[in-house]
Amino acid sequence: MGSMSSADRNLLASLALHMLEELALRRGNRVKVKYWKTYRLAEFWLGSDVAQAVLKRLVEGGYVKIEGAYVVLLKPFKPSKTLNEVLKSAYNLLATARRQ
Repeated sequence: MGSMSSADRNLLASLALHMLEELALRRGNRVKVKYWKTYRLAEFWLGSDVAQAVLKRLVEGGYVKIEGAYVVLLKPFKPSKTLNEVLKSAYNLLATARRQ
């Protein structure tokens, strides 16, 4: 991803948190990638290379693992938001970042 500003790192860190929150709210703490809405938002707004890089970092950090077509959360936590709130927040984060 080359050199990144601290704003870029903050955006990607927030995105990663939203992705983990969504997984924590999914049944069984897992979801098929094609239904992982925060990941698909990242692909749309930032490009598939960026979305894949964030996923790769989450795997390397031991937060998630890939099981076939599924992404599985390994370090469960309790999000303070509902699934709709997480998705709306992720959309606002990415849409705002794209306009800057």
